[in-house]
Amino acid sequence: MFGRGSIDRLSQLISRANNRFSHRYITVAESQHKIVGIVLLIPTNRLQENADEREVFSWQQQLWLKLIRGGILRYLLKHDFPADSLYIGNLAVSPAYRNRGIGRQLLLGCMAEAERTGKSLFISVDVKNWRAQKLYESLGFQVVDVKAIRGLGLTVGSRVLQLRDGS
Repeated sequence: MFGRGSIDRLSQLISRANNRFSHRYITVAESQHKIVGIVLLIPTNRLQENADEREVFSWQQQLWLKLIRGGILRYLLKHDFPADSLYIGNLAVSPAYRNRGIGRQLLLGCMAEAERTGKSLFISVDVKNWRAQKLYESLGFQVVDVKAIRGLGLTVGSRVLQLRDGS
């Protein structure tokens, strides 16, 4: 999505404060001084924040992002979350470190922050990622929305899960 130099661009976004990839929202899991997992926990009122993109991306990349967001992504991702809630923007664990409870620990940290602040917690997951859905549901998340496109025998989209207040 970020094209050539994506690591550099993501690094620039992480170092800045006004975008959804900001260091303010990132928690990492480490093993032997190596990052093995990452989660982004974003206040939903900051999900559309993209002021830093003007400084990081060329005008062509900004146009491409606008087309992607306004085109297909609006049909595949939920964008209208309650203003005073939290969204898990990304949860990833290195393949070599999966099945060790790292993803669960990162999720538990997000859940603790939601409980501490009294906010609802949301996450989106690919409709075909049953393994992740099973993990989320085992921790009390419930499906609240499905955004999908079906055609030619394929389904592409996401399930939105919410950890209800008091879960």
